[in-house]
Amino acid sequence: MLKETVMDVMVRELRWDDADALISNYYSLLDEAKEDPLFGITQPPQRPDLPSEYRWFSELYAAVLRGDAVAYVAEADGRVVGMTEVRRRATRVEFSHIGVLGMYVVKGYRGKGIGKALLRKTIEGCRGKFEIIVLEVLATNTVAKRLYQGMGFRTYGVLPGGVKRADRYIDVELMYLRPV
Repeated sequence: MLKETVMDVMVRELRWDDADALISNYYSLLDEAKEDPLFGITQPPQRPDLPSEYRWFSELYAAVLRGDAVAYVAEADGRVVGMTEVRRRATRVEFSHIGVLGMYVVKGYRGKGIGKALLRKTIEGCRGKFEIIVLEVLATNTVAKRLYQGMGFRTYGVLPGGVKRADRYIDVELMYLRPV
């Protein structure tokens, strides 16, 4: 059974003024991934510089405005502590009904129902925009997998050794949901 929210959290649509908080959160996630080889995010070859991160945010925000993405943030204790985004899988017509999910909750706020609240709002926001939501999750990330399964996501495949950190290979689980 998934936990219910145990703290006051507000889930809302992404705003332009969220850029600084999201970029700061992302940098902290990259640091966390370096410390923990089983942490659930993948890393770019090198740490993105600030202009690159602002470009990422601008592209996401533009995609939301065009209707090619949905994005939500969670606020708790007066700060942004989590985020979800679902972007259209490809610009190809045949794949345009598929959205790719990415999400996080920052350290110190996990296990409090924030991920569930974010995911619930995101699935609602995807209705009418995406027929299928897909995601990739490290097979070792049992907490995230339990959340996704509890929200109706189903596994459709596993990529053995899909992630390589140092000399360790981690399977990647592929999941999907039809948000009807």
